Amino acid sequence: MPCKSIYTHESKSTSVPYTKQQLREFFKQHDKDGDKLLSKEELKKAFDDLQSRNPGFRAWRAMGKADADGDQHISQQEMEALLDYAVGIKYPVKA
Repeated sequence: MPCKSIYTHESKSTSVPYTKQQLREFFKQHDKDGDKLLSKEELKKAFDDLQSRNPGFRAWRAMGKADADGDQHISQQEMEALLDYAVGIKYPVKA
């Protein structure tokens, strides 16, 4: 009987990253208080749900990239910069 490896190799081609529109809806769902703003904590939870290895860092980095007015929230006007940042990370869609 052949020895089975305990490791599985997943092909990179089977991993499909989130689109900008999918991420827009994803982040909208993380606006838990419904104020149409994303706080650092809401962003941290979102990146955690995307299975980021370091969601706190990702939230901090996203704020730096997208929070143009420095109010520590991502507004609807700042959403495009957040989406550009998140799309660039290429988080795979979970089946």
